[in-house]
Amino acid sequence: MHRRHSAHSKTAARGVLRLLKAMARWRPWHRPALTLAACLAATVAMGLIGTGGLDRLRTTGTVPTGSRAARDSVALQERYGFSAPDLVLLLSTTSHVRSPEAAAAARAVEEEVRRSPGVESVSSYGSTHDSALVSRDARSALVLADLTGGEALRAKAARRIVTALGGHRGPLTITPTGAAWTLEEVLEDNRADLLRAELISAPVCALILLFVFRSLVAALLPVVSALIATAGALALLRLLASFMEVSVYASNIASALGIGLAVDYAILVVSRFREESAAGAALPEALERSVRTAGRAVVASASIVLASVSALLVFPFVFLRSAACAAAAVVVFSAAASVIVLPALLALLGPGIDRFDLFARLRRRDARGAEGSPGWRRVTLAVTRRPVVAVLAAACALAAMSLPAWHVALGPSGVDDLPHRSRARTAAVTIREDFASAPERELIVGLPAGTPREEAEGWARTVSASPRTAFVRTAPGPVLVVTSRFPAGSRESALLVRQLRTLPAHGHVLVAGQAAEAVDTRSAIRRALPWCCGAVAAATFVLMALFTRSLLVPFKAVVVAVMSLGATLGCLVHVFQDGHLRGVVGDFHAPGYLADSATVFLLATAYALAVDYEVFIVARIREEFLASGDNTAAVVVGMQRTGRLVTAASLVFAAAMAGPATSGVTSLKLTGTGLALAVVVDAVVVRGALVPGLMTLAGRANWWLPRPWRRRSR
Repeated sequence: MHRRHSAHSKTAARGVLRLLKAMARWRPWHRPALTLAACLAATVAMGLIGTGGLDRLRTTGTVPTGSRAARDSVALQERYGFSAPDLVLLLSTTSHVRSPEAAAAARAVEEEVRRSPGVESVSSYGSTHDSALVSRDARSALVLADLTGGEALRAKAARRIVTALGGHRGPLTITPTGAAWTLEEVLEDNRADLLRAELISAPVCALILLFVFRSLVAALLPVVSALIATAGALALLRLLASFMEVSVYASNIASALGIGLAVDYAILVVSRFREESAAGAALPEALERSVRTAGRAVVASASIVLASVSALLVFPFVFLRSAACAAAAVVVFSAAASVIVLPALLALLGPGIDRFDLFARLRRRDARGAEGSPGWRRVTLAVTRRPVVAVLAAACALAAMSLPAWHVALGPSGVDDLPHRSRARTAAVTIREDFASAPERELIVGLPAGTPREEAEGWARTVSASPRTAFVRTAPGPVLVVTSRFPAGSRESALLVRQLRTLPAHGHVLVAGQAAEAVDTRSAIRRALPWCCGAVAAATFVLMALFTRSLLVPFKAVVVAVMSLGATLGCLVHVFQDGHLRGVVGDFHAPGYLADSATVFLLATAYALAVDYEVFIVARIREEFLASGDNTAAVVVGMQRTGRLVTAASLVFAAAMAGPATSGVTSLKLTGTGLALAVVVDAVVVRGALVPGLMTLAGRANWWLPRPWRRRSR
């Protein structure tokens, strides 16, 4: 039995080896027309699949699955039929809501909502006589609706109800809010953001590529890679949505990263091909060298980025897992397009890649295609002459930018994330200001079954005495509805949740609501974050050590990427948490914290991009060092030949983030602005001064390996 199993293993291993050798012998540029035809068919198919499934992405997914708040919410619904309202209708009038005309219109609205498909229950002041459902000035009232089904079905039902009601009914003005309608407005803004990303990012990226490549034909090649990567990522999300929940924000992530990352990889491959061609290499030889050098760097970079974003799967959030899948798909398709599709296109184009230089008359001719950037050569020479000064200056700049990060706070995204024009936000603000109880600040507390009414009322009086409590009312069950004085993501609301969960009742106390979800979200992030950071750091070190045949370079890459992240986080805290520079990034609501899930994704992606640029530069420096044996000269030449490419790649990626950065949804604005800032800071401060300075100081130690490993790496 053991021999049979051993023989089977050896056969499988030989089969894998034969497959790898066949892949190594395959050259996509040998039959470029066949390769491109197959890729075109696959891209069209993926595009049709992906664009046809965006409506299935109907969940925000920013609450941890299986959390205590989620379980308590289900238990409250099952035991007592009590849950937070999915749809809240604000009925406003210029007179009094209890006037005969207004009261009749309100009853008609309530009855119409009750008869609508997907509605489980409806309550209002007219049916419950609950004073919390009427504003203090008696000019507004609320109609609360519980909807059936999952999050996606509730959002569709909210859309049907709001559309049918319209904006007015008799003397009443109807303004919708609540979780289901908020999600529906997020979906609308998401579609607008996707269109804006295409209208803003595409022209800007095209102009940058034209200046980089000085040729319309060459500038279009990275666009091809971006289209393939975006189509592939959206198709994967569509397939995943068939059997799992996928966040609506994943489509924005796929679109933005598809432009940015695919263009990064394409710039590296196309530039190396032009460099080899300018140096006199024949077409097959130029393609071979480009794929062997730049293609190898792309594969190494893609492996590290893939490991970094895949670590997000340890977080129990639909949003982060969807984002990880979207980013991973973008990485895989971007790398595949760069090492398969681009070489085939280059084989067909040959010298035609340099046609149609639209800016030839505005720019004097030079030979930068072969020699690299003279500007970056001058900068790097200055750094290598005084590496200590350069390293200290860059480190001090990053440290100064990192200072605000010391008081970072994380909290939930909600209705305040929406733009000022949003009806959901307008209604939520009005309810918060004019009513005794605001639904998004309510905590539903289910006392143990059999609790006497007198004891429940005693607990209500105890909770009412808390300085964190604004309003308490009892409901059948026994259930308490507790309204916090503070936003759901605040420290005070978190303390109130803990107080309610530790009530000395005879049994388990159920606590549901946005504040409870925020507490569980922060706890889930704290539990998963060390595992995520450890996995990312270990994967970066191992993969980069295998690629560079060095121990110091990968260690330095991790440290430098963390320093760059600290600077980015500090800037985001200063702007989005503390509320500064709103005129620069666009108006938004600063709640005093950063959106938790969006910040985690942003930092993971920014880290991956920092290491991505590190691989581009280090790959060329190592190549020059192996050729000359002079570490300082290798740093200068490597930066001269890659500095302009990294700068262009960072500018293209920043432009690709224009869609999310100009979004009216604050969490998307945070993500787009943060990633754009991260790549620019990394390209200018880190790659311009810190990395060449550190590599100059380390000298030949950059490439040191223990003797046994040195022999194996040959």
